[in-house]
Amino acid sequence: MNSSMLESKPNLESCDIQKAVKILGLEISDGELDELKSGNNISLKSRDLSEIGSVFILAEAVLRTKIVKVKNVTFDDLQKVTADFSQHSGIPIYCWDSESSGKCCLLLTLVDGKPNIRLSRGRSN
Repeated sequence: MNSSMLESKPNLESCDIQKAVKILGLEISDGELDELKSGNNISLKSRDLSEIGSVFILAEAVLRTKIVKVKNVTFDDLQKVTADFSQHSGIPIYCWDSESSGKCCLLLTLVDGKPNIRLSRGRSN
């Protein structure tokens, strides 16, 4: 019984991550899901623009409303802006509370000027 409880937590977390990714309009493979869970980035550079457009729309909305309060954000600005989020290592584009990991966020970050997403996990206060 104890081992099945241990197995259910990662599965629940996988469901939470898959749900968050789907809300962003992305489809990820099981391998990409494992990469996110391991703390690695997933590159979006080979995705259709229509698939990743919502990621950039959400990033701009976050920047315009809460944090930077700028009028327009261009793609060239993202490299500087993502560096400004050093406490997150990216722009938090979707966050949720996880029973096993506390507050979780999918982050937009740039690696060599190319868009990536990563998972940030933290404890609730």
